[in-house]
Parts: sequence; C-alpha cells; structure tokens
Amino acid sequence: MADRQAVLETVFVRLREVIPALRDGDPDAEKDLREYPEFDSLGVLEVLVWLEEEFSLTIPDEELVVDRFCTPGKIADYVVEHS
Repeated sequence: MADRQAVLETVFVRLREVIPALRDGDPDAEKDLREYPEFDSLGVLEVLVWLEEEFSLTIPDEELVVDRFCTPGKIADYVVEHS
C-alpha cells in the first residue's frame, strides 16, 4: 500500500503543472479542483492519464467520475486504495 502523504506530495507536483494558481501558497488537500478553469474535461483527462502512468494504475471506466477525483486528497486516497 502506498503512503498517502508521499502520494499527495506527488499529486501536488503534477497539479501545480496543470493549474498555475496552485503554485503559490500552501497546498490544500481538500480544495475542490473544479474551481479552477484548467481543471476542465481536458484537465481532468490529463490528470487521470498521468495517474495511471505515474502509479501503474488502470482506472476502470465505471470509476471515471469527476467527484472521485475532484480534490487532491481524493486523488491521493484513490491511489492508496488501488495500489
């Protein structure tokens, strides 16, 4: 099982590349990423593809629900649960 804090830190590194507004300030694991225009359908897809590659995951179609991946914390929890 993956370490949640380590996964969360890795997720933040990637999200800062996709969402420039996250580069400043302290990261908030519960911040709803849907508040950022960059986290549109293409942004979500980029993050999901990255998750699969970075953590050697396969996310089944039935789990491709934005609510499951809408905060950094939820993304990290998904990785921890499926690693």
